[in-house]
Amino acid sequence: MVELISKEDLLDQKRDYSPFLIHLTRDAKQFSAKDVLKQIFGDKELRAYSFTYCFFGKALESKDKSLQDKFKVVCFTETPLDQTDMLLKRVEGRNIELKPYGLVFKKEFVIQNGGNPVFYMSRSLARSLWPLYNKGVEKQFSDGENDLLALVTICEKWNDWHWEREWRTVGRLKFKLGDIFCGLCPEDDIQEFEYLRERVKFIDPSWGINKILDRLVNLPKSK
Repeated sequence: MVELISKEDLLDQKRDYSPFLIHLTRDAKQFSAKDVLKQIFGDKELRAYSFTYCFFGKALESKDKSLQDKFKVVCFTETPLDQTDMLLKRVEGRNIELKPYGLVFKKEFVIQNGGNPVFYMSRSLARSLWPLYNKGVEKQFSDGENDLLALVTICEKWNDWHWEREWRTVGRLKFKLGDIFCGLCPEDDIQEFEYLRERVKFIDPSWGINKILDRLVNLPKSK
């Protein structure tokens, strides 16, 4: 007979599951990804900039800014910590270039602040949501339909990014330093960031799991 275990024990043993969500930065027009992370620390919030990531992004381009703002999101990935560097690779057909700077939060914190997994759908299934979108436009999304629709992303052969395991919050995410599980930056920048933010430990996203654990839990080194 197969042993009965708790959900918590199962998730603890499931190596492709992560209890964390990662937000990675990228270069902006006037700032490097490193500077963007410093600004995030100063503001203590992740700002929602783009409305174009969802299935309805093209339709929203012709709408008023007030409607576009309702679809702006902050993006995270559920990728395990020791595989974060997979998100930094340049992938054919992918038009974003993430950098090795970011923040890691416990999943519970993001969920409490409105975070949800992205809904990866076939185009035919996503089309069934157009009536909900059109109704929302008429009513300025006063019933909150945008909170659902902003999470819808197409998944098809030529446009399949479900391996990114994306989560989103609709609108900005405010946080306190104590809400951060750890920070991400290249190893050469760790001393600089930890000097600026003593309460936050940093790891390099290119590290393997043993080095990450050694850094975060201060495991004693064997003699």
